[in-house]
Amino acid sequence: MLLRILALVALASSLLAGQEDRGRPIVLLVHGRGMSDRDSAATRKMWQQALASGARTLTSEPMVADRDVRVVWYADVLDPRSGASCDYAAGDPRARRARGEDADFRSFLGVMGGILGVVSTLVDESETTAQLRALAGDASFVADARKRCASEQRLATEIDRAKTEGRPVVIVAHSLGAVVAYDYLSSRSDSLPVVDRLVTMGSMVGYPELRRLLIGGGTEDSLTRPRGVKAWVNLRNGQDVLAAPLSVGRDVVTTPPP
Repeated sequence: MLLRILALVALASSLLAGQEDRGRPIVLLVHGRGMSDRDSAATRKMWQQALASGARTLTSEPMVADRDVRVVWYADVLDPRSGASCDYAAGDPRARRARGEDADFRSFLGVMGGILGVVSTLVDESETTAQLRALAGDASFVADARKRCASEQRLATEIDRAKTEGRPVVIVAHSLGAVVAYDYLSSRSDSLPVVDRLVTMGSMVGYPELRRLLIGGGTEDSLTRPRGVKAWVNLRNGQDVLAAPLSVGRDVVTTPPP
């Protein structure tokens, strides 16, 4: 089912495609959590194979070329060994949300994330190390607005690159990547869409409490479709309790086979 859905994303992109890259859609893949020990090239290949496999269920013609897929990689930013960070501009809505955060709670998470990061360097077992770094990365994203800023800047860079090339943008964001995409896109004040389609998968964004925990904000911060997004499709497994329904776009519920 997921392959068919990804194929539909690819098909929607191919309908706009021409012989030249200008005007040819680009698919930006924003990965989820726990990727600090993964290889970005291998992750890109896995996603592209999934797109190609899904596309073959609809047509034998290739719909997405190598140059049509880019991975927005931010796992290295959240790695406890990384010093990457940045600051939101004073007038940025994300800066306002950050100012409204529970400082004591975020500080506690920051300390715990630091401890997990140190412990991960002392453990020899690779799977355990990866899990500890994943948890440390989660804590870093929640606790440190400067880490969120640097993570979201990766997406901003790829969107700007695609627009400079004259390419329509399709974003496919999974899990925490959906939070990264929403937080960045909701901060823009575009009068016209810069993203033709936002596809979120396994996203927590639709749950107000989880959204405020992850990116800050108060009860007055309601979920809206970012002005720069033309269409938003939310895909979720009906059995995934963390995958939230979406009230501002198209919500698609899937049930994988047992």
